Amino acid sequence: MEIVFKTPYMLLLLLLIPLLIVLHYYFFEHNKKKAMKFANFTALKRVTGTHLITKNTAQLILRVIIVILIILSSAQPVIWHKGKESITDYVIAIDASASMISDDVLPDRLTVAKQAASSFINSLDAQTKVGLISFAGVSFVKSPLTTDLRQVQESLNNIDIELAGGTDIGAALVTATNLLNPGKKSKAIILITDGSDTAGTFVEESLNTALNYVANNQIIVYTIGIGTGSAKAGYLGDTNLRATVNKDTFETISTRTGGKYYEIKNTAEIAAAFQNIENLSEEAEVAFDSSFLLLAIAFILLFVEWGLLNTKFRPIP
Repeated sequence: MEIVFKTPYMLLLLLLIPLLIVLHYYFFEHNKKKAMKFANFTALKRVTGTHLITKNTAQLILRVIIVILIILSSAQPVIWHKGKESITDYVIAIDASASMISDDVLPDRLTVAKQAASSFINSLDAQTKVGLISFAGVSFVKSPLTTDLRQVQESLNNIDIELAGGTDIGAALVTATNLLNPGKKSKAIILITDGSDTAGTFVEESLNTALNYVANNQIIVYTIGIGTGSAKAGYLGDTNLRATVNKDTFETISTRTGGKYYEIKNTAEIAAAFQNIENLSEEAEVAFDSSFLLLAIAFILLFVEWGLLNTKFRPIP
């Protein structure tokens, strides 16, 4: 479980709590001196058998709790926890760089990725929102987050190798995250690529920055590494260079975001991976905004204090 504050600067108001405590005892002493001038409390105590002058410590504690609850509510705490979620919003990010035409997974990596993504979309509930991006050296939004799965399918069919050179995985993750926000549902990115991040100016720094952004938005990334690494890089023609799959990149992404890494070498494995992702998505990070609850408790305690002020916590005469 994790608690995230939308407006954390409001927590600075907690520094006023010691001042509240000091003022409580200051005014107690001040009022006590005034009261002692006009009443014989020793005689009253003998008649009633009770202490008529108290420090009202219980009242102070109640007020401190109320103030703390109001401050916490204003900071807008959101509690993220593992829970069952019937609907998850997805963004499918498909690598469309030149290395994806390698034929180590027949007929080629891109075609297999598109076919598996299409089957996955067809299996989703009609209320599930899906977005689609393709990426190479830059990212392209093919379909915004929508429940119109037919539109997503049409956009998926139109994905082809992009002319922008390289593979910028970090930028793809940021673009996918932006598509998923805002939203209170469980959110997941399905990243399909051969894993070679080659486009960023500072590749490792770019990926780390992107992963921090994804994690801060409580988004799970499922990485699908497609390719055996044995095929020639078909986009380079007749060469001995291999279209390698960067497993370390996938493992880093899945570990940092609480997702899972799938190593895919054939069509059956990628179909199984998508099925497993759908099953895992039933248990995901679920958000609970506790602002209203804290504020409601604070108001209830205010009424309790008001009642006590008119009975037990009466002020000094």
